[in-house]
Amino acid sequence: MQGHDLLTAHFCNNERTSVETYWVTPDGKETRVNYIEAKEGDPQWEDLLEKITIDAIHENTYKHIREQNTLFQDDVIKIAKERGLIYDIDSINTDIYKVIVAAIFAPFDKEKDKEKLFMWKLQLFEVEEIKNSSNKELKSMLRKAKTILEATSYAIQIVENTSDTTE
Repeated sequence: MQGHDLLTAHFCNNERTSVETYWVTPDGKETRVNYIEAKEGDPQWEDLLEKITIDAIHENTYKHIREQNTLFQDDVIKIAKERGLIYDIDSINTDIYKVIVAAIFAPFDKEKDKEKLFMWKLQLFEVEEIKNSSNKELKSMLRKAKTILEATSYAIQIVENTSDTTE
């Protein structure tokens, strides 16, 4: 592109037949985008290859795809947080605490919520203080708990019991 210097170039399709090029004016004030067909004999393609190697175009393509994936993932996470689909446990401005309270204190249906109870107990047994506790009686009561509230109560007792013995 006349009056511009090549800034970067990358393939913009899976077939690697089209290249997106970015050109900048010598003063750096203006950037332009141009698309070039990656085809032997095409004058624009041949001119581009005098300014950048095919290997550099492939490397730029890899970096561009990686950057685009990162931006996409960041956007998805941002949207999911805004819609309450995921929670940031480190943020004070989150509804995670409402969800936890609802999970513990919601009415418990033995049939409908048995999978939730199972998953809750699995997570409780991943807590270091519970996993490493030598209090077999409380751990047995936790395993046999019939509601999420009851399981939580036993888990708290185990952790408190562990804290009392380590202080």
